[in-house]
Amino acid sequence: MARQKWQEWNENEDNLAILRAWARAGLTDEEIAKKIGISRSTLAKWKKDHEPIREALAHGKEHADRLMENSLYRIALGFEVKVKKAFKLRRTEYDGSGKKVKEEEYLDTAEETEYVKPDVKAIIFWLKNRMPEDWKEKVEQAEADDTGTGVLVLTPTQIEALRDEVQQSGKEKGEGSQAGGKIPVGSPGKAGRNDGPPGV
Repeated sequence: MARQKWQEWNENEDNLAILRAWARAGLTDEEIAKKIGISRSTLAKWKKDHEPIREALAHGKEHADRLMENSLYRIALGFEVKVKKAFKLRRTEYDGSGKKVKEEEYLDTAEETEYVKPDVKAIIFWLKNRMPEDWKEKVEQAEADDTGTGVLVLTPTQIEALRDEVQQSGKEKGEGSQAGGKIPVGSPGKAGRNDGPPGV
């Protein structure tokens, strides 16, 4: 009896390793199903009915998620990284009498440690997802008082965006005033008017 297709993936360790690798790479179930040559619904049935396939995909995705989580954590805190840099050097040779006989330039490399600063966006993303009650984006409108006013509560990111918008609006208005607000020399009632006595 011929082996069914699910058996080729469920009972073959090499194929299970491929499933884990695809999951680690971030492929969706639909993309994985397409690579196998089946529909997404068929893959869903395989996962439900066959534990090795289910565990291979789950383990691969969990491993990828943990790697991404760790990378985000490092970016949010800041980290050090080793980088190689090229330097141009000069080599000079002298003979026994001290006379220069040869001079040449060459490239050499050296390893330096650079510090990557914490990423504010990564910090905000982490806090909003790990501590949503304290860091979620929210706008609260207080009840209006007798004068019809209320209190608007904004998050720091919203305040920053609002400030940028106001500054940009101010720049545009300032440019418009400079372009259209000049008073021509000699206009009535201004620079062209002579208020002195007759004959002066």
